[in-house]
Amino acid sequence: MNTNDYLTEIEQFESHYKYDTTYMKELLASSIDAYEVFAGFLPMARLREKLSPEVFWVARLAGVLSEDCGACLQLNINMAAEAGVDAQIIQMAVGGGSELPSILRDVFYYAQAISENKILDPDLKQRIDDQFDKGQRLELGLCVASAKVFPTIKRSLGLTQSCSLMSFSFDS
Repeated sequence: MNTNDYLTEIEQFESHYKYDTTYMKELLASSIDAYEVFAGFLPMARLREKLSPEVFWVARLAGVLSEDCGACLQLNINMAAEAGVDAQIIQMAVGGGSELPSILRDVFYYAQAISENKILDPDLKQRIDDQFDKGQRLELGLCVASAKVFPTIKRSLGLTQSCSLMSFSFDS
């Protein structure tokens, strides 16, 4: 693809999600090679083969919450809703996970712990191991790890807001 093709994709994404893609445009303007590496990473961020949409998006939201409190979180809320995740599940995840149904609550706390490099509670680890096979746990890891990339790039350019009280829309 060339620069104009990438720019068209970025603008379509921006329009569809009403998300500020300044960092993507700046990356593309700075180096098409760097942008192509970034674009090659995107399939990892979207990978969901073995997990239900609810498990995937609860894990993703937990990962995003540990990295960002603004635009990236709203983007992921919108994407979760677009994927068919019930608005109540999304709201409970964004609210800290404590009111989620038990398995999703475990997923939230597991994702949060791995995102923040915390020691896993042995009982939580056992419940996750009992519920999810190795492939699913690996997919959870990819989901959480990829959630960290976007806010990190934005922070490198100074394009993030400081954490502040925000209100989030739960419709796509």
